[in-house]
Amino acid sequence: MNPKDCQRFEDEFAVRIAEKIGSLYYPQHVTVDVVSQGSGHLPAVRIVADSRGESGFPFPLNVYLTWREQAIEALLADPTGFEAYIESLPKKMQEWMQERPIDFGSRTQREPLEHLFLDHFDA
Repeated sequence: MNPKDCQRFEDEFAVRIAEKIGSLYYPQHVTVDVVSQGSGHLPAVRIVADSRGESGFPFPLNVYLTWREQAIEALLADPTGFEAYIESLPKKMQEWMQERPIDFGSRTQREPLEHLFLDHFDA
């Protein structure tokens, strides 16, 4: 992907996604940040728990959210639905838990590392 578009996605969109997800947790429990992959590479949003809850899966959260290039290109071309996407993130996180062995409530997951490859920015 064009390095300029990657940087724009990181600066304008990925940061806001990380901020929204981070606002759902106490900062002492979960860290959410944007991981830059270098020039021309798409950034990821990382969700990491400092400790796990009392129940759930054996490993603390260590999740990377990555969007497919086509989804980012579509977003950059028409960002009108992005605000709705941001507001839908708590619901989306519930959906992701149904699809993967991740429990955002207990801050745990089944495997030491999870990557979620996301196809769109629909609310």
